Amino acid sequence: MHEFMRLNRNLKLRTLTTFLSTILSASVMPNMTIYYSHYFGAFTTGILLIIVSVLGFISGLYGGHLADVHGRKPIMLIGVALMACGYGVAAAMNSLWLTNPYITFGAFLVANIGGTFADPAEQAMMIDVSTPRNRQFVYAMIYWVMNIGVMLGAAIGGWFFRDYLFELLIVMAAVAVINFCIVHFGMAETLPAEHPTSGSVWGALRSYASVLTDGRYVIFLLGYIASTIVTIQPSYYLAVHLGRDFITTHLFGMTIYGQRMLSLISITNTVMIVFMMSIFTQIGRKMRLTQEYGLGMSLQAVAFAASFIVNSLIPMLVCAIVLTIGEMFTVPASQTLRADMMNPARIGAYSGAISAVRPLSAIVAGSLVSASGLLGNAGMAVIMLILGVVSILLTNKSAGMEAGF
Repeated sequence: MHEFMRLNRNLKLRTLTTFLSTILSASVMPNMTIYYSHYFGAFTTGILLIIVSVLGFISGLYGGHLADVHGRKPIMLIGVALMACGYGVAAAMNSLWLTNPYITFGAFLVANIGGTFADPAEQAMMIDVSTPRNRQFVYAMIYWVMNIGVMLGAAIGGWFFRDYLFELLIVMAAVAVINFCIVHFGMAETLPAEHPTSGSVWGALRSYASVLTDGRYVIFLLGYIASTIVTIQPSYYLAVHLGRDFITTHLFGMTIYGQRMLSLISITNTVMIVFMMSIFTQIGRKMRLTQEYGLGMSLQAVAFAASFIVNSLIPMLVCAIVLTIGEMFTVPASQTLRADMMNPARIGAYSGAISAVRPLSAIVAGSLVSASGLLGNAGMAVIMLILGVVSILLTNKSAGMEAGF
């Protein structure tokens, strides 16, 4: 607590906004795949998710560049405002009087663009006001807070999403408004005095193209994309599989159906991380980074592959435990390797490239949802195993290469 109180005011408020936004997004976003699948079918849902990912990719890259031109705070405010508007319209389209899944998709698309547009500015602000001495503490704290938010949000979504979607979306819009006020009235601008002056698209392209000259980092990014496709499956095919194939179970007077099973997986994941992360961090420090990453990624790939095959409560919980153990090995190793590979003179561009990984991975994950009708559960499981192996091989290769800058 003493170290937290010594942090810059922006970092303290960033912790609060992160917690508020995470708890609400975790209660709704993973379940929206089931929502879309119900109204549009698996194939169309995959196409819609690809559209969201492509536009999120573009808005994230451009938002990151504009944050270096116009400042962190204005970009954050624009992004949060778009999120508030999107959630508000989505709530209106899922009220007691009206349900329109088409406009709902458009509203969530706007909210997602707002979130990805603001994210690079938020990350840049954290770097601006943290120091090399406290940065590890800051990121560990944010990671811990996010997991607390995910745990609570998953519980809320599993129990209330199906029957109280309108109320959840109203609260999401309200939280976005609260975050807007926190940023506007509580946070200070942190953009360094020397920064790019061109906000053009070409200026952004030149900035990010410089990263592509570092072959080692590009190989690492490819491996990171492969691993991210695996780890984001709870929001993609795993959600579809549970909504379609999970055998409803009655436990302690509660009915566990597909959406609630998805929430239980998230809760299991988050509880383990919150209470056991330090233990596995100590174990991982006894291994080389590439060994730690390889072990963690292997466990995650196998667990996700198995989760596509099984369809009952206990096997799903076992998969959740195994994939979480893998995550606790993979995350610190991956973050450390990534930081070691960045060119100190161009950390902003390197960080921007990392921010593009999730949208690119989501495009592939959405494509797999569309193709799942042909691949089936077994085919999707095999793809998870292949991606896990590819990620390990590429990460090991990049770690053994000389710096490209």
